[in-house]
Amino acid sequence: MVTATGRADSEACVLKVSGDFDSTSVQGVRDSLDAALGEGFRSIVLDLSGVTYMDSSALGFVVWADQRLQPVAGRLALAGANADVARILELTGLIGVAPSIVVSASLAEALSGGVLTYDRSGALWVESFEFAADASRLASARTRLGEIIAPLGLSDSAVFDIKVAVGEALANAVRHGSPRGQSDTVCVEVRAYADRVDIVVSDDGCGYDGAIRPSRDAFAPSGRGVLFMRALMDAVEFCPGIVGGTSVVLAKRRFAPA
Repeated sequence: MVTATGRADSEACVLKVSGDFDSTSVQGVRDSLDAALGEGFRSIVLDLSGVTYMDSSALGFVVWADQRLQPVAGRLALAGANADVARILELTGLIGVAPSIVVSASLAEALSGGVLTYDRSGALWVESFEFAADASRLASARTRLGEIIAPLGLSDSAVFDIKVAVGEALANAVRHGSPRGQSDTVCVEVRAYADRVDIVVSDDGCGYDGAIRPSRDAFAPSGRGVLFMRALMDAVEFCPGIVGGTSVVLAKRRFAPA
């Protein structure tokens, strides 16, 4: 059985699944997720605290949900699963890898832990810099970013995550978002908020929606940058630049959720 609860105050829709999550109930969960998206929700929380049985149909749902959510920049949090159900979820191989799927220990954590849309008004301060789209300048750009975020009091691991994730965005902007090479410019804007920091990387390219293109080659030398961004940051959003190109907004919470 699945019940849906819209939460306009938090911009999330909670879908609670109870009992068996199997071939007889999975279609109802799909329909409920589709209905939530149709109502404008892009943050979905699947409350699994009442699930006592899960089979391969539910694993198929996770794959389907990721494919359904990516094109609309949606996110799904799988919340409150017991130890047995959590172990089954791990068998999908998608947990921690699928861009739109996150796992939370409880419903409360899911609703406060980065699944939701961020309010981008009221920044404490904003600082920006730009550099020519030259790969040799990527290291100095990462160093400059580290200097800007240093006063925020982030943990060493959070700073490392930011440098890696933003480094991937910078590299993509240079390699794929700068058709005129070093004549193009990559812009970086850092916005500090009370609860998080947003880093916006903008390029002069032809645009990119952030969708991950499937590859049959598991040993391909590239194509994993967006996976890194989504895995290391609390939120990643791709949107058109003001005058063309792509702007990638990468958000990292300054404090752990209560």
